[in-house]
Amino acid sequence: MSTGEILANQRTIIANQQRIEANQAKLDEALKNQAAIISNQQAILSNQDKLDIVIANQERILANHEQILSRSGK
Repeated sequence: MSTGEILANQRTIIANQQRIEANQAKLDEALKNQAAIISNQQAILSNQDKLDIVIANQERILANHEQILSRSGK
């Protein structure tokens, strides 16, 4: 293998390493974004649970109001 071929191979290796580093940086960013998405999904689920509680409370309040109206109409 000639010196020229060795240098060409080294340049190829360096270029490939740079591509790998760039891809790793993109992967790191994607993982960071994925973690943020998961965190947001967890917050959404928590908020949905809270909303379910609010709705259940509103339904109880409505039932109580209906009872009160029913009693006052007797």
